[in-house]
Amino acid sequence: MPAHINKDKGMQVLLRLSPEMTAMLSQAADRSGRSNTKEALVRLEDHLKSFTDLATPGRRFTAEDSDKAIK
Repeated sequence: MPAHINKDKGMQVLLRLSPEMTAMLSQAADRSGRSNTKEALVRLEDHLKSFTDLATPGRRFTAEDSDKAIK
């Protein structure tokens, strides 16, 4: 396990968001009542569970699509 990953707490990530993405994230956080950090975490988790791959820009593959391709 890499040194920067804590087996109990996970991994900390630093991101630089564009002003537009910052505004979108802040608006979503305000609507949900979550902090910006929690909103980003919830959205990242949801996206990772929904999309196993982004094979090409502009085209998304769902986890269901990936399961069908394997069978």
